[in-house]
Amino acid sequence: MTKSCFFLAADAKYFPYACLAARRVLDVSPPIDGFILQMDVGAADLAAARRLLGDSVRIVDLSQTMRSVAFTPGHLSLAVYMRLFIDEMAEFSPYERVVYLDSDVLFNRSILDLIETPLNAPLLAAHDVQSYFEPGFRKRLSMQPGAPYFNSGVLLLDLPRVRKEGLLGAARHFASLHVDGLDQGALNLAFQGRWQTLHPAWNVMTNYSWQLPFGEAFARHFSWGKPWDKVPIGVELAALDIYRDLASDTPWSGPFQRRVPFERGVMKRFVRRFDKIGSLLNSRERLRRRARYDGRKVYEIFAGQAQEGAMAAEFPEVLGGFA
Repeated sequence: MTKSCFFLAADAKYFPYACLAARRVLDVSPPIDGFILQMDVGAADLAAARRLLGDSVRIVDLSQTMRSVAFTPGHLSLAVYMRLFIDEMAEFSPYERVVYLDSDVLFNRSILDLIETPLNAPLLAAHDVQSYFEPGFRKRLSMQPGAPYFNSGVLLLDLPRVRKEGLLGAARHFASLHVDGLDQGALNLAFQGRWQTLHPAWNVMTNYSWQLPFGEAFARHFSWGKPWDKVPIGVELAALDIYRDLASDTPWSGPFQRRVPFERGVMKRFVRRFDKIGSLLNSRERLRRRARYDGRKVYEIFAGQAQEGAMAAEFPEVLGGFA
């Protein structure tokens, strides 16, 4: 049987939410090993994490490692680059299949179902629809014409193969060059032509996949507002209830105690229904593509690719019919 695990990575700010995300994975899955890579987290939060997660999730301090790197994360934390080092970490040496998830991802389905996906490439990842609204991303990253682009919020890696081909080492090299898109851009350059389409239900983002309800998501990625924000834009009430329960016996429950009677962001979604009219009055390619975008249609296309075990197709925006 393939030995597998999952992991998250967070600085002190995001560590509580990484712990809640990990607890959710444990709650909806059979027993599985987990890790949280952290930097600069205080003793009180570490103690709370151990109470919440027990022995199922190991917390690994990479503070010193990250202070020695030459990356420039801008307004973000160096913690965003921690996941690029798992091929060098002894903690991950026993594992073949490794799932990474962002701290703002909430699982609704067993993570083993994701891990057991037939993997024909070093990486399994979801298309980043938002990037396809920006026709210049390939030029900015010096990617091949038509190269697809993945969102790195949920990833499944064949770690022995990744090590053998030096792909995370390549990602670290690109990150040191300060490429556009930070760690996600570096990963896309390193894994260009080496990734397979993930079923979109495993990474349903709340910015441009909002047509898909929370109940259909195997994993919901809160890429718009965050559940812990004062105004959690785009976060469904059902998801807020889950977070409230997860955090109830932790020091981190405060942000989830604000009970809102309606989902924030409904008006913005309503306005987007008029994108087609706006695109007639505005020559911006981004708006024209967004006007043509049909979330359900694109979901079905990428789901079909995933079910076939297909490598990520070139010019996916053309395949989706919105470019």
